[in-house]
Amino acid sequence: MSERSEPEHRQVLVVGAGPGGSTAANRLAEAGMDVLVIERRNTVGNPAQCGECVPVWGEMSDAFPLIKDDAWLNDYWQFPDHVLGQYLDWMRVYTPSMKEYGFGLDCYGAHRLQFDGHLADRAVSNGAEIRTATELRKVQKQKKLNREVYRTNNGSFTADYVIDASGALAHVGRLRGGVERPGVQLPTINAQVSGHDSDSFDIFMGSVAPRGYAWIIPKGEIANVGIGVHYDNLGIPLKQRLDTFCEGLDLTIHSYGGGWIPLGGKVKSAVNDNVLAVGDAAGLVMPSNGGGIGQAIVSGKFAADTIISNLNGGASLSAYDRALTATMGKQLRISRRSKNLFWTFCRNDFTTELAMRLLGTNGLRRAVDCRRPFGII
Repeated sequence: MSERSEPEHRQVLVVGAGPGGSTAANRLAEAGMDVLVIERRNTVGNPAQCGECVPVWGEMSDAFPLIKDDAWLNDYWQFPDHVLGQYLDWMRVYTPSMKEYGFGLDCYGAHRLQFDGHLADRAVSNGAEIRTATELRKVQKQKKLNREVYRTNNGSFTADYVIDASGALAHVGRLRGGVERPGVQLPTINAQVSGHDSDSFDIFMGSVAPRGYAWIIPKGEIANVGIGVHYDNLGIPLKQRLDTFCEGLDLTIHSYGGGWIPLGGKVKSAVNDNVLAVGDAAGLVMPSNGGGIGQAIVSGKFAADTIISNLNGGASLSAYDRALTATMGKQLRISRRSKNLFWTFCRNDFTTELAMRLLGTNGLRRAVDCRRPFGII
């Protein structure tokens, strides 16, 4: 389709078929709305953009108590076993000297290819349409027609509502211009590996990943192993760091992935005109632990509910922002402060070791759980 052709109009355009985008599409399609999801990758969920840890409903609702009574989310969270990989009931955090701190966990090392594909299939089964290998390249503002045209390599689109589920770099906001996007970003690389013998979610701190962290997330015979480092420490290429880390653990690498993790907390407003940002695009990642899949799902549901209310009763789209703040705002702020303290005090192996020993098991767990590690920040 040429740029001069009349664009295809849809009621809702979702950009990105990750957990947030597919959840929103599913909820909207259930309500009978016309939904198109565009996904730049050829296959939904491949390659994985980050670690592959999915919290179970109990862990998620404990972290965000206001969703406990959401029957739709509770039901949606009953994922089939074949997409979940390996159950992980504990986590180990290692200091630079390899001193180990362990505590309980309640999550899965999931296969993102199967997990994301499952969520996308659920949306399609309810009436949503997904087009893969379709990359958003330009947003053209047509003031005379009072619309924005979303240009891709596979056609052009207009929509009554748009959901930005395009990940940490928030491509919809970037292409629209003048829209706040997630701030501080942690560059990461990950690999699918074999040869691991861990049955826990392991995190490694110190010079292996300066002012960041390395991780191992078992998923059965395969594990997701990755490294994220502070942007001031990119003198050594990330792939070189990851290869060295895997070689030291005698792991066999089968494939690579990677991306960005937003660590600045929620954007000031996740609503701009008729565009609602969900998941990473709204900065809904916990800065102190990098987790974002659960928040993406919740925000996708909230965004869809807001659109449905706006269409049916004229409710303001700003209600979406208020729902995010009420549900996740406090936890995100605490998590961001923990991350800032870490970046301030953990500048080398010595100070990192000292800080982690001072925190101890309880303090580290509280930081990972996005609670105040000292009870004062």
